[in-house]
Amino acid sequence: MKNKHPSFPLLLAGAALLIVGAVIFRDFLFGPAVLLYTDIGSDSVNDYYPWFVHLSHYVRTQGFPSWSFYVAMGQDIFCFAGYLILQPVSWLPKELIAPSLVFQHLAKVVIAGLFFFRFLQLRGLNTIAALLGSLLVSFSGYMCMGACWYPLADHVLCFTALLWASEEALRNGRWFFLPLAVALVGLIDSFHLYLCALFLLLYVPARLFGQYGWRPRPVVRVCLLLGAAAALGAGLGAIVTLPNVYALLNSPRGSGTTSMVNTLSSFPLFGLESRLHYITAAVRPFANDILGTADTYRGWWNYLEAPLTYCGLLCLVILPQVFVGAPRRHRLVFALFLGGILLSTIFPWFRYLFWLFQGDYCRTLSLFSILGVITLSATALSRYINGRLNLWVLGATAFIVVGTLYLPLEDLQKLMDPTLKLRATIFLVLYTVLLAVGHLIKRPQFLAALIVTLVAGELILFDYITVSNRKTVTKEQLKSRVNYNDETVDVVRDITAGDDQKFFRITKPRASGPSPWPSLNDAMVFGFYGTSSYNSFNNLNYTKFLTAVEAIPPNSETHTRWSVGLMNDALLSLFACEKYALVDVPLRYQRALQYEFVKAYENSYLFRNARSFPLGVTFDRYITEDAFLKLAPGEKSAVLLFVAVLSSEDEAKKHGLTPQDIADLEQEARNLTRDLSLADVAVMRRKTALQLTSFSQTRLEGTVLLDHKSILVVQTPFDRGWRALQDGQAAPVLKVDAGLLGVALDAGEHKVTLSYTTPFLAHGVVVTFTSLLLLAASWWRWPRLRLPA
Repeated sequence: MKNKHPSFPLLLAGAALLIVGAVIFRDFLFGPAVLLYTDIGSDSVNDYYPWFVHLSHYVRTQGFPSWSFYVAMGQDIFCFAGYLILQPVSWLPKELIAPSLVFQHLAKVVIAGLFFFRFLQLRGLNTIAALLGSLLVSFSGYMCMGACWYPLADHVLCFTALLWASEEALRNGRWFFLPLAVALVGLIDSFHLYLCALFLLLYVPARLFGQYGWRPRPVVRVCLLLGAAAALGAGLGAIVTLPNVYALLNSPRGSGTTSMVNTLSSFPLFGLESRLHYITAAVRPFANDILGTADTYRGWWNYLEAPLTYCGLLCLVILPQVFVGAPRRHRLVFALFLGGILLSTIFPWFRYLFWLFQGDYCRTLSLFSILGVITLSATALSRYINGRLNLWVLGATAFIVVGTLYLPLEDLQKLMDPTLKLRATIFLVLYTVLLAVGHLIKRPQFLAALIVTLVAGELILFDYITVSNRKTVTKEQLKSRVNYNDETVDVVRDITAGDDQKFFRITKPRASGPSPWPSLNDAMVFGFYGTSSYNSFNNLNYTKFLTAVEAIPPNSETHTRWSVGLMNDALLSLFACEKYALVDVPLRYQRALQYEFVKAYENSYLFRNARSFPLGVTFDRYITEDAFLKLAPGEKSAVLLFVAVLSSEDEAKKHGLTPQDIADLEQEARNLTRDLSLADVAVMRRKTALQLTSFSQTRLEGTVLLDHKSILVVQTPFDRGWRALQDGQAAPVLKVDAGLLGVALDAGEHKVTLSYTTPFLAHGVVVTFTSLLLLAASWWRWPRLRLPA
């Protein structure tokens, strides 16, 4: 395709991506829908949206993300700092976040498509073929699923940038972009640096082998140079990735508490998956929704975790043509790539290995697959434009591909959507005919342009189903008094205006989220302190505490992510500083003497807990953690009101605490059935509690008056980032109550200060700054690589 200006192809690609994207997302741009889903994609409203709102609030009121009491019972949120770059809606005011999600997604669609377009241009492909590749990547099933699971769109964006940067280094010697691309991948999370390294280890040697053949010296030399550049990129992102590593390891999944490593690694090397898995893997490349959409999905596992391999039907027809006339070593690389996809599809052990046995996922493996498939398909189209096409191979491919849809297997035919099957058949036949006609009449470039136009129509038709035939929040709901805009807004405003206590928690059993699945992150959206949390990487000590008090079952991967916190236990809620309860069924609270009715709202009733504990209570008596765990289930909640739970007797002796007789303690716990006793305990705890004089998310100051050496129990999870001062001198910080934050204090009156600093942040700053200096010096000294001939 001829053009007058070098940037014309890029502008053409950008315009095409915008037009196709606008048509696919027309309901969100011009219609009533918002890019928040209430079906199986409810993570958009229950997980990601609360984080966007909370980060928006945090950066405005506190500064850069650190410890937040709005998350669960408190947690370091620095690991989400990457959202500030990859999810820029996090910078917007709360009311603008939801309407802006579609623009954020379309921006990623265009940028990722342009990265891939330039990558294919650098590979020497025709402009029409490069345009095809950019369309297929930007509107693949993987990218469209990123409309509600937003990080999937980040994966496409980051790895297309990585491909482009790698090819710039390999083709032109411009290595500078590679470290930046690697750092960008690290913003997703630190685990993706492993996936980034794996991606480069697969792509770069294969690419160099295709160029240099069996000459090991230039291959090894260039690999080492690019490896050094990639390592520099990992260093650039260390300011985010090092604290993120700590956060991942300081969670049940990262620590191995709920790890699937033992289970998945023990799976037979050549063991097989279920029949349904193979059916899903075989037909999902024909359409992302051929086995159903969202809640109606009928394939293996679920709508998200199943293979996300739809990237245009043309790929299924034209892919084998890449072998026609290709050099022998290129055919070997292509065969190894396709063999790897086949191996990981047939034998799940290899898929588990890809994920280091951390989960049974197809996600990023699917992305790597489609990036390769699209590259090969675009290469085949570029060769087609230059006159290369084998009609026999084309005919055989079309027969096999179309035949797959009509295999006489009852469960296969029963699961597939007949309308999508028919549409897929029509498109496959059209592509086959057009390719053949263009070759026969010797007008391949014109027919290729027509095929790409048809591909755009296919993507619009199929992707519209994925993103729009779904249950979503509407723009009208954003303005109405429902969901995250319900009466909770008024309740929090009224409480904040009328209560000058520096810290307290609110129990809110009724979730406000619009999804059938309860939203456990309401505290982040409405701006109050609670105890529930939905987070894939909840703080490990938070879940250990909940497990110890039997608020969640042990070794439950599900409950460590979807945690209702302490809202089901009145004594635990009291212990954890519950001062208010906002409920829709008031009877239980009306009967409990410790609750005082405050006000009725539209659908909720507000009660005040008259026995509420303050943040930071002290104990001069203790029991060991082993003894605590052996207590009867009903006694543990009450015991925490009387004593501190320490890891061992030696630790208690070191801090001068008095042991508590278990029998007497159990009797005291049983006496709490009388409200008078509970009132006395509350008065006793408040008398020696920390009197807060200053409170922020990362710094607490207060005074305390103690008759004996004691342990200050702060009702937030223990974390190594906390430091404590007693009258300006360092005080020991320790883990108490099987997971909470404790400070050892001396007898007397003291000023106590607790401050939090994100672990490894300082190390990350040093590494990032050093890497920046190295990057600048290296770029000045070697602006381009000297590539072997």
